[in-house]
Amino acid sequence: MAYDTIVLEKSAPVATLTLNRPEKLNAVSYELLRETAAAIDELNEEAAVRVVVIRGAGRAFSSGTDLQSLGSGKIDRSRPGYRYHLTRLQETFSRIERLEKPVIAQVHGYALGAAMELMLACDFRIVAADAVMGLPEVLYGIVPDLGGCQRLVRAVGLPKAKELVMTGRRLKGDEAERIGLVHRAVPPEDLEGEVRAWCEEFLRLPPLAVGLAKRVVDKSLDTDMMTSLDSNAQVQSMLLCTEDFREAIGAKLEKRPPVFKGR
Repeated sequence: MAYDTIVLEKSAPVATLTLNRPEKLNAVSYELLRETAAAIDELNEEAAVRVVVIRGAGRAFSSGTDLQSLGSGKIDRSRPGYRYHLTRLQETFSRIERLEKPVIAQVHGYALGAAMELMLACDFRIVAADAVMGLPEVLYGIVPDLGGCQRLVRAVGLPKAKELVMTGRRLKGDEAERIGLVHRAVPPEDLEGEVRAWCEEFLRLPPLAVGLAKRVVDKSLDTDMMTSLDSNAQVQSMLLCTEDFREAIGAKLEKRPPVFKGR
C-alpha cells in the first residue's frame, strides 16, 4: 500500500514506520494517523516482521498535532460528531498496543502532544537525551485526548502524571528516563545504535512468547486478578505446545544457541 505521510519499510524481521512530514516537523494530521493505523494493520499480517520501530524523519520525532489540520473545518464539531471522529483516532493508538510484536519508539528532537501520546502507546521508548517531550494541551484550553492521560498514569504514576498533564510542562530525555517515562535516554549520536541493540535482543527471543507476554502484561492492567490469571494459564498452555518451547529446552540441554521459528 502506498502512503503519503509515512514511510513503511518492511525489511524483515524489523519493520520501520517513519513519520514523513519533515517540512512540518512531522506534525500529526488526521491523514497521518489514518495511514499509521493502516500500516499497523499491514504489519499485523506480516509474520516475518518481529519488531516494529516508529521514528520521525528530519529534525524531530514529531512536534505534535498539526494545528492547521485541527482547524481545517473538515471535522464535524458537534459533540456527537467530534466524539465519533475522536474515537476513530484513539483506535490508532490502541492498534499499536494490540499488535503482538514489540513496538519501539525512537525519539529525537520533539515529541509533544499527540506525538507524546503516540510514543506512550509504544511498548518501549528510546530517546535522545536532549529530546523534548510534553503534553501541552492544557495551555490551549484543552486536554490530551488520544490516551495520553491514561497511559502516562500507567508509566509514571498518578502524582507525576497530574503534574505533567495539568501544567503542560516539558521535560528532556534525561529527566524522562529518571521518572520512568522512557526506557533509555542516550546521547543523540547513539540513538540508532541503542534501538538496533534492542531490536537484536528481541530477535534472539521466541517471537510467539514475546508477543503473548505483551498481551498478558497489558491485560493485567484491565482485568481482576482471577480473570488475568485465567488468561495467563490459557496463553501458557498454548506456548507449552509450540516448536519454539521444545527448541528452547533442547538447546539448553544440548548447550547450543536456540533457533526459533515462531511456531
